[in-house]
Amino acid sequence: MIRILVAMQREADALGVPCELIGIGAENLPETSPDDILVNVGYCGGYKIPIGMVIEPLFAGDAETEEVEDLIHHFPCETRPCFTSQSFVTEPLCRCPAIYDMELFKIRKLPHKALYVLKIVSDNLDEKVCEAFDDAAAWDRVRELLKGAHLI
Repeated sequence: MIRILVAMQREADALGVPCELIGIGAENLPETSPDDILVNVGYCGGYKIPIGMVIEPLFAGDAETEEVEDLIHHFPCETRPCFTSQSFVTEPLCRCPAIYDMELFKIRKLPHKALYVLKIVSDNLDEKVCEAFDDAAAWDRVRELLKGAHLI
């Protein structure tokens, strides 16, 4: 079963396809099975990455424990490291271009057969910019990539 997981209602509305709300920080993760294909899409902060860019994470890193989980590359788009934090990141954890979210590392730990992830850079580590972000073209690109991978 393909399970599309998003953190916020505004992401679900922008994506425009059936999906499951998991809450900011993955507070409401669903029970999944080893046969599930998980798809995580949503906003992220970016360091040295333009706002509006669609990114596929190279790996999921836990900002607190520094544990890293490699991810499989699926999409023809830019890739960058992704660090998951328990709170909104306002300062980069490394000096390299990277993205920051609050869900991916937790999602990666769920039972699954495959994991597909696309993040839209909504801000450059500024929560007010994130809250105001709205980019229909970025969501069009996400839908195009998901359709190309036969996920929607």
